[in-house]
Amino acid sequence: MSMGQLPGESAGALATRLAAILGEEALVHEQAQLECLSSDVYSAGVTAAMAIRPASREHLAEAIAAITAHGFAVIARGGGMSYTGGYTPTYANSVIVDMSRLDRIIDISAEDMIITVEAGVTWQQIYEALEPLGLRLPFFGTFSGSRATVGGGMSNGALFMGTARYGTAAEIVLGLEVITADGRLIRTGQAAFDKGKPFYRTYGPDLTGLFVHDAGALGIKTVITMRLIEPPANNDYASFVFTTMDGAAQA
Repeated sequence: MSMGQLPGESAGALATRLAAILGEEALVHEQAQLECLSSDVYSAGVTAAMAIRPASREHLAEAIAAITAHGFAVIARGGGMSYTGGYTPTYANSVIVDMSRLDRIIDISAEDMIITVEAGVTWQQIYEALEPLGLRLPFFGTFSGSRATVGGGMSNGALFMGTARYGTAAEIVLGLEVITADGRLIRTGQAAFDKGKPFYRTYGPDLTGLFVHDAGALGIKTVITMRLIEPPANNDYASFVFTTMDGAAQA
């Protein structure tokens, strides 16, 4: 997300403002860390001017408004396990938002069969929280590994564990909380209604689909509500070897 671009000397003023909003400890200035946060598994983008690690969604909304007002781009980063270039900066006047501290599981409702989490929560966290309850997500993990986050999966079309039967990560979403470039907070799904709460959608327009698979370009996802299922009573596994690619594809 970006609302323009100002000269690099505005970075100092922005850093001062962000420190006032988030606290100095939430700002990343070190060059080595900035280079790491500006890279994904396979590629490195232009090194961002700075990075932030917000601990609250309210402070993040205020910070995003300040960043864009100073002319810097906002780039959301989850677990850093992507290989798509979805969060690698393209110019230096960018601020990486490291979502790793927004990692709370907000609510699990076995009665309503939904779970609500902050975007920095990993798929592994959810699996470990649900397993003792006899519940799971329909889609419950990515090819990227245990550090991959829900926010990253929703942004970049995650598929793998559960996809063959239940679809991609985005197909289990019931609603989102999203912060737009000017710091506004948007809720989608049933929770968008006055006094609404996340639940299975029954009526009215739903903007959830606008913000999935967008690589964070339309807004930073901060809270995700997903549906739950009961796991199979039994699990088993099989392994197959194919002599040709055609045979594997047909299978």
